Formats: sequence, structure tokens, C-alpha cells
Amino acid sequence: MKLTEILENLRKPVPKELISHKIIKGNRIDYISWVTLADLLDDRAGTDGWSWRMVDQQQIGNRLTQVWELTIIGEDRSISRQASGDEDVDLEAYGTPATNVEAQCLRRCCAKYNLGRFLWKKDRKSNLQLPPISQTSQPLKKGEITRDEWLRRFGNKQTQKV
Repeated sequence: MKLTEILENLRKPVPKELISHKIIKGNRIDYISWVTLADLLDDRAGTDGWSWRMVDQQQIGNRLTQVWELTIIGEDRSISRQASGDEDVDLEAYGTPATNVEAQCLRRCCAKYNLGRFLWKKDRKSNLQLPPISQTSQPLKKGEITRDEWLRRFGNKQTQKV
């Protein structure tokens, strides 16, 4: 599948039954579990259509911080986005600080690809259907190139960095 097709698939609404809820400080928080996101990525990008890797991990004081990178792999090209997360090392909750931070990062990376992004919007009323990528671009000015053209020219250099 081409990258643009995968990106369109990731923008599709998430079925309501896949959204979980928890109460934090008296507020209901809606979220998608990391395992459900992995299933959605498998379904919408293909099992070989994405990769996930840790870029950095540090402990700063009592906080564990991590940076993870989600790469979407199309048959024509790939694109990567990173997200960070942090957790109190002494947290007494379900999971470990490392697994909790990884889950945070996966949710944030997926949101950067529009998968579950609506959950981050404070004023959301529903899982809004986003317009296709081709309809969201503005007309080009003289001397500008499209994102796709930039990726064709320079993108491979960016996705191959370590």
C-alpha cells in the first residue's frame, strides 16, 4: 500500500467500542489502549506497514523520560514521527514506569498520524471525520513545493537517520 493510502486509513474514525475510560481525579478520561492501537495499526497500515522503536531514555531526578518513534512504511516511501513521555519512577500503579511511558508515547505518535487524535481535543463532541489529506492543503505559492514532492526529494534522507 502507498503511504498516502495508509495515512488516509489512519484518519478513519475509531469505533466507539474501542475507546476505554478511566477516572482520574474525578474526571472521566477517554483513551485507546496501546494494544488496541497496535491492532489498529496492523489493520490500517498492515503488519509490515509500521515499526516502533525507542530513540532515547533518561532518568531525570525521579522521572523516567523516553522518546519513541513510529514509522509508517508505505511501498513507495516511509515517514517517521516521534513523541516523548514521562512517569514518576516511584509510581504505584498498574504497569511499570517504562511500560506506562511507552504507552503514552504510542498514543501521542498515533495522534500525530491522526489515529485517535480526536481524543486529545478538549472541546470534542464526537469522533469527527477528517477531510481527506488532498483536501487539506493550501494552494502553493511561487517557488513552493508540496509535502509529497519534498518527501520524494529529501524524505529518504530524513527517515534513515539513527
